[in-house]
Amino acid sequence: MFNRIFSLFLKTLIQEETFPDWLRIAIGVVLLLALIGLLAWLYTKGLLAQWVQAGTQSGKWRLRDMQLVNDSKKIERTRIGQIEELGQKAWKAGVSDPSYAQPWADIEAIKKQIETIGQYSRSLQDNLNVLHTQMDDVIRSYDDQIMVVGNQRKDAENKLKTAQSELRQLENELESLSDEKGSLQRNIKATRTDLINREGTDDPDRDEILGKLNTKLDGLVHNLLEVSNSEPELAARIPTRQSEVLTLNSRVTELSEQIRKLENQKKTDLEPLYQQRDALEKQMKNKNEEAQELEERMDPMVRSLGNLVDTARPEAQALHEDYNKLDATYQKLAALSLERNDLEAKLGGLDKDAARNFYLLIALGVIVVVIAILLFTKVI
Repeated sequence: MFNRIFSLFLKTLIQEETFPDWLRIAIGVVLLLALIGLLAWLYTKGLLAQWVQAGTQSGKWRLRDMQLVNDSKKIERTRIGQIEELGQKAWKAGVSDPSYAQPWADIEAIKKQIETIGQYSRSLQDNLNVLHTQMDDVIRSYDDQIMVVGNQRKDAENKLKTAQSELRQLENELESLSDEKGSLQRNIKATRTDLINREGTDDPDRDEILGKLNTKLDGLVHNLLEVSNSEPELAARIPTRQSEVLTLNSRVTELSEQIRKLENQKKTDLEPLYQQRDALEKQMKNKNEEAQELEERMDPMVRSLGNLVDTARPEAQALHEDYNKLDATYQKLAALSLERNDLEAKLGGLDKDAARNFYLLIALGVIVVVIAILLFTKVI
């Protein structure tokens, strides 16, 4: 009979596809009452207090242990830094000891290599400085010569421009005289034609007109003679100017060629110096890289020397302060280690089952409360 009723109830829920509100509330209330009942039962049995005490004490001790672990890591990092600083100070102060004689000798050997490379690099730098001086002297010498020839060429170019201008002026003047001569010749021809024409006329003012024409003709002839006399003189000056222009033009070309040769010779003389410079710079770069590699090898060796110095503790005034710092650090680490051992002992003597049950009970309570809230709010 019960099975039939339960089956009918399930079919109703499935057909409705959702829980009715009253059922959600009922399930939520039942879950909360069950949780309360469980807590009450555990309380009456005395288990609840036992579980709570074990769980909270376990949490406190484990949290403290985590804090101690973090503190130990921080102090350990400080110790490592102090050890490295101790090694560097011991090396700088020259504090050696038979217990770490071999590592000390290894570092000294690398230092000697670095010093040898440094001396060689300085000699290379000296050679490079001398070479730069030679290059500067060669450049200065050729630049001075090129400047002198350049000034000569500039002066010749200015003279050439002046001569060319004067030549053009003479040619223009000669052309003007030629044009003027042609014009005078045409005017003379026209005036003579007028005279001939006037001589055959009976005009009353014929004599006056003929006189004027003769005067005009005399003036034109006089001018033509002056022009004709000036033209050869100008024409005679042109070849001289032309020769001067050709000479100056050749001089400019010659000086330009001298400059080109000087620049080429400068380049030729500097080329082996540039090659020597590049070779020296390459050697210096290689030596600097070699020295840097040795320094990178030497640095961790010096820092690792700190453990050996700390173990041997050679007497040295320069290291007393570092010894004291390390002793204080070791005391802190020892105190933390002692406290952790004490916590481990306490955790070992704690009821682990009770502590585990406490955390399980908390998880169960959270789950029940969350489900109840979801039911009451109709989320599920």
